[in-house]
Amino acid sequence: MSKRVVIIGGGVGGLATAYNLRKLDKNVRITVVSNRPYFGFTPSFPHLALGWRKFEKISVPLAPLLPKFDIEFVNEAAESIEPEENRLKLKSGNKIDYDYLVIATGPKLVFGAEGQEEYSSSVCTAEHAVELNKKLESFYQNPGAVVVGAIPGVSCFGPAYEFAFMLNHELVKRGIRHKVPITYITSEPYLGHLGLGGVGPSRRLMEDLFAEKDIKYVTNVKITKVEADKVVYEDLDGNTFESPSSLSMLMPRFMGPDVVASAGDKVANPMNKMVIVDRCFRNPTYKNIYGVGVVTAIPPVEKTPVPTGAPKTGQMIEGMAMAVAHNIIGDMRNSTDRYAPTLAAICIADMGNEAAGFIANPVIPPRAWVKTNKSRWMHLLKSGFEKYFLWKVKRGDMSPAFEEKALEVFLHLRLIEPCSDCNGSPGSRC
Repeated sequence: MSKRVVIIGGGVGGLATAYNLRKLDKNVRITVVSNRPYFGFTPSFPHLALGWRKFEKISVPLAPLLPKFDIEFVNEAAESIEPEENRLKLKSGNKIDYDYLVIATGPKLVFGAEGQEEYSSSVCTAEHAVELNKKLESFYQNPGAVVVGAIPGVSCFGPAYEFAFMLNHELVKRGIRHKVPITYITSEPYLGHLGLGGVGPSRRLMEDLFAEKDIKYVTNVKITKVEADKVVYEDLDGNTFESPSSLSMLMPRFMGPDVVASAGDKVANPMNKMVIVDRCFRNPTYKNIYGVGVVTAIPPVEKTPVPTGAPKTGQMIEGMAMAVAHNIIGDMRNSTDRYAPTLAAICIADMGNEAAGFIANPVIPPRAWVKTNKSRWMHLLKSGFEKYFLWKVKRGDMSPAFEEKALEVFLHLRLIEPCSDCNGSPGSRC
């Protein structure tokens, strides 16, 4: 009987893993479990919030899609993992046995500041983005001050920068920018830190962009409270300040969801409940459990005065998915070869008519190299990549052959590489 791989999550990590597994083995049984009936292209959620995209244009229904590629789809929420029994329990009470489990759930959003969930918005989910779009339509009729930023512990800063720049562009187009002071308030120690310790000249680039677009900023502070008309924050000495705000978009902190925590401390990191993995993204205790994407426990790049985390970009997640698929199939075939993803961070922050791009290789310093660029063609590249990626999802093949070749040719960067530490030899670190 063929082995069964159960994947929790229908996002980039979940689908990329499923499609890579199917490409590597036509017989393996693959089941994708997701509480959402669709795949949504997360990098376009800020565009959805601003009304620049329609939900149906950046999403794909999974129920009619996955069976075309002999992938079973279960549209239910996963409740708990029973690692000793190799079993996943669903909220409905049904149970699914697995030979291999891939956890690609994405994060649980933690609104850590008092009143944040009630009075602030986010662009982390399609639902949040649609809700923010409705708020913006009312806001344009009665504009006022805006606060964009990140609370302590945030690991994903890109969407906050992007939303600030894109909102600036929209306000200019509408002729009301002069009525809207924009302030960026962040836990980052300096502008352009990005949770990465900066990327080359990112600090200077961001400071220049903020000055050019007249966006004020406050760094190295803790947002503690959000009210209907203001955002409250503290500096490192405990002094309290207020910033007026008729509209706020604050990035939440990410943690592992309850289904990961249910598996116990050998699977879930006790601190943040994210999946404990080795360099090949396999759990060290339960070697048939893997983690892919934002839900994996990657330590911060550096310790900062106000806590920040390390981001996991789409390119990083595609590399994780490819490595995990190769490692699962290799394990099924009794191969000792193991692969680890190349964790380089690629981020493009759209600004409406131009975009800023950052590449850090590897994501954790010291780095071999970094590249930055701000141009009109970067904006066009991001828009084009959205359409290309959705095309890949619909055709059932998310193997990043084109991207990998482009990265290898232009950036000398592979998505995965052989991992001698995970080959099962005596004394291997994994």
